[in-house]
Amino acid sequence: MAWSKTDLDTFIGEWKQGMGSYVYPTKRFKTVTIYAAWIRELAVSDRAQGAILPHMLRRGTRAWPTRRIMEQQLESLYGASFRADVGKLGDKQLLSFHITVVDGQYLPGKPDTVISALDFLSEVIDHPRLVDGAFPTDAVEQEKVLVKRQISALINDKGQYALSRLIELVADGERFGLKKLGTPAEVDAVTPDQLVTLLTESRESSPFVFLVVGDVDADRIHQHITQRWSRSYRRDVSTIQPYRGQHQGHTVIERQDVRQGKLNLAYRTQITAKDPDYPALVMYSGILGGFSHSKLFINVRERASLAYYAYSRVDPALALMIIGAGIEFRDYEAARRIIEEQVSAMRSGHISQEEMSFTLKAYENEILSEEDGPGQLIGRQLEQILIGGGLSGPEMIRALGQVRPEDIVRVAQRVELDTVYFLTSEEEGHAE
Repeated sequence: MAWSKTDLDTFIGEWKQGMGSYVYPTKRFKTVTIYAAWIRELAVSDRAQGAILPHMLRRGTRAWPTRRIMEQQLESLYGASFRADVGKLGDKQLLSFHITVVDGQYLPGKPDTVISALDFLSEVIDHPRLVDGAFPTDAVEQEKVLVKRQISALINDKGQYALSRLIELVADGERFGLKKLGTPAEVDAVTPDQLVTLLTESRESSPFVFLVVGDVDADRIHQHITQRWSRSYRRDVSTIQPYRGQHQGHTVIERQDVRQGKLNLAYRTQITAKDPDYPALVMYSGILGGFSHSKLFINVRERASLAYYAYSRVDPALALMIIGAGIEFRDYEAARRIIEEQVSAMRSGHISQEEMSFTLKAYENEILSEEDGPGQLIGRQLEQILIGGGLSGPEMIRALGQVRPEDIVRVAQRVELDTVYFLTSEEEGHAE
C-alpha cells in the first residue's frame, strides 16, 4: 500500500489478516517509538500466563541470553529503551513490547536505527532463550514472585482496589471484569511448558498490532513489518463490546482495615468513543467532575467538605461513566446524596456558560499536551482500533467546541446509575 509522503501528524495504516500496521509520521520528535502487542481475549484459563510471558521474553534471547547482554545491545542502539508489559482494555489482555530509539538522521553517519530496533524486537519475540524447549524454571519462578508482588500492590492501593471491585461488580461475570494479572493461585499454577504453548499460539494466531510514531517513511515501515510478521492464519481482532447490563443502583458495602472510605459509582451511558454523541458525553463528564471547576469538586469537596477528592471520567470502550470520591467513613450517605444531586442537576440542564467554556479550555490543554507524547498518541490509536472508531486529538478538540448545552442535556438523559461500591472500615456501620 502506498501512502502520501505529505501525510504528517496522523496515523496511516491498515488491519489485514489479523495484523495491524499503523504509522504516525511526524517531524515533532527526535526519537522513534515502536509499540507492538498481541491482543488476547481475557480469560481465567490463561490470564496469569499472559501476565508472565512478556517479562520472560525480556529476560533473554538465543543471541543475547541474559538481561545484561540485552541491555548492552540496547546501549549499542544509541541508548534505546525497551520494556515488555501486560495491559488491559475492556475485555482484552494486551501482551505488549515498547522500544524507543533515537532517530538515526540526528546521529553521525545517519544509521538506520528504526530497522535495527525492529530487528531487536524480532529477536525478542521470535528467538527467546529456551532450555530443552522450555523457559528456564528458575526464571519462571522469579517472574511469578514479581507478578504476585504486583497483585499485592494493587490490593494495597485501596483507590485502585475499589475501582477494580466496582468494575468487577458491574461486569457480573463478563470478561471485562477480569483482572489482567490473575490471582496469586493462578500465578502459582503457571508452568514453563504452558508459557511456551502460549508464546507459540500468540506468535502464530493471536491478532498482532504495530504502532510506530516518528519521522519515518510509512511505506517502508509497513512493508518491513508485514514481511516479517504477517500470518495468513491469524485470528482477526474483535472489537470491545460495550456494557449493556441493567443493574438498578445495586449497592455493595465492603469493610476492610482502611483509613479512608472509597466511594465509587458506575453509570451506564450507552455511548462509546465511536458514537456521534461521545464529544457531548465527554463535555458532560468534564462539567460534572473532570476538573477543579467541576460540580463534584466544588459541591462535594469545597462547599460540603465531604471528600478528599472527587472526580468523574468516561470509559470510551465500555459505555460507562465512573464517579469516585475519597471520604470519611461517616460521610457515605451525605456524599452519595450530593453526588446524585449533581447528576440530577446535569439532567435538568443546570449548566452555565462559564462551566462550558472552562471545561472546553481544560480539555483543549489536556489533549494538546497528549499530542506531545508518543505514548499517548499510541494509546488513543489503540483504543480506536479496539473500539472500532473514534476521533483523533485535533478532531476531538473541534468536536468538543461544537457541543451545545442541549447536547449535554440529551446525553444526560441516557446516563443511569448502575452500581455503587463503598469501601469502608471494619468498625463503621452504614445503612445498606
